[in-house]
Amino acid sequence: MYDDLEGRVAVITGAGSGIGRATALLLNREGCRLVLNDLRGEDAEATRNLLENPDSAVIHAGDIGDPATAEQLSELATETFGALHIWVNNAARSLFGPLAECSNEEWDSVFQVTLTGAFYGVRSALKAMRRNQGPQSGAIVNIASGAALAGEEGLGAYGAAKAGLVNLTRTTAVENARYGIRCNVILPGPIATPPMLQAASQSPGGVDAWASQIVPGRLGEPDEIANAICFLVSQQASYINGSLLSVDGGVSARTNSPRF
Repeated sequence: MYDDLEGRVAVITGAGSGIGRATALLLNREGCRLVLNDLRGEDAEATRNLLENPDSAVIHAGDIGDPATAEQLSELATETFGALHIWVNNAARSLFGPLAECSNEEWDSVFQVTLTGAFYGVRSALKAMRRNQGPQSGAIVNIASGAALAGEEGLGAYGAAKAGLVNLTRTTAVENARYGIRCNVILPGPIATPPMLQAASQSPGGVDAWASQIVPGRLGEPDEIANAICFLVSQQASYINGSLLSVDGGVSARTNSPRF
């Protein structure tokens, strides 16, 4: 579908499951060479084993909240494959609970991975992509959340970090368009990732009852986010920069008034 992605080199954080894994599978089918990052190396290895071409991917286990990890990922991409063209900031950390009960340590841990870690990734990607020196030098996609744009009970720290990620995306786009580098952000709705399924399973009636209440009557699939990512990093999106793309089945289109 995207012939221009053949041979491109992509870093994906949080590649061990969910959206990260689905993105790795799709980009690899499109011919991309991959650097797969996850905190758990065995999860990244499991993703690699599912690839259409596992030999075109390498793994680096590490915490993206550590600034050294982003630099190591960039270096691994350029040393192994000769360049870096795509970076997907997917890794995040969330904690559920009211802000009044959120400890300093909990707040910091969410921000360290979800926002600061994404910044480390953006910074490292930009350094490598600027060396490409072309009209399509690179594309960065940050994965935020609908919680970035509205309050959500229990997700105060997570939502605040994702809101910061939206602004980080826009500033990155403005500063680097002249270098042929684009940066966009996706705002997923409720997606059937392991954390979401675990949380929904604890609601009355389980996952199906919870999903029936949202606009499309179902959870989104990780593949549906991966499809959006693939489009945004392709040349078909060559003039899309600094944009927020909601992929939520219409969740954000509805007011939150009581249902009749």
